[in-house]
Amino acid sequence: MKLLKKNLNYEVAIVKNIHEHQIDKEDKDSFKYGEAGAQFSITKNVKNETTIFLKKEISIKELLEWIKSGPYKIDLVFIEGFRNLKYPTILCLKNFEEIKPQITENVRMISGLICSQNARKNEKIDIDLPLIDIQKEFQKFLEIFNIK
Repeated sequence: MKLLKKNLNYEVAIVKNIHEHQIDKEDKDSFKYGEAGAQFSITKNVKNETTIFLKKEISIKELLEWIKSGPYKIDLVFIEGFRNLKYPTILCLKNFEEIKPQITENVRMISGLICSQNARKNEKIDIDLPLIDIQKEFQKFLEIFNIK
């Protein structure tokens, strides 16, 4: 993301699927507003951190459309943790053992901690996908995803 901003001046949004924990807490005002019937609960602090809690079911496709039509220009959206979507994917991993069980038809490249020099020297992958350290091979990343 830093390179997209630095090199292309892209505005990037992230949509992350959180499997493990609740985002809004029951003892917080933002949670109480939603429980009382507010469709949105928006918080902002002195550090310019803003959160928007939407208190209704929304599909990922609806959420992406909302981002696209929103008031802020977004050039690229990264989606994390939604494995069943049919979008081009970067598989970010730590270990080679994690590759095969997570390969889908959408995976275009493999990246993450797995790309460290030590990992690359010690392992051979039996998969026809590029293993790319995006920090070092940013241009290859752009080409794979046709980002201009």
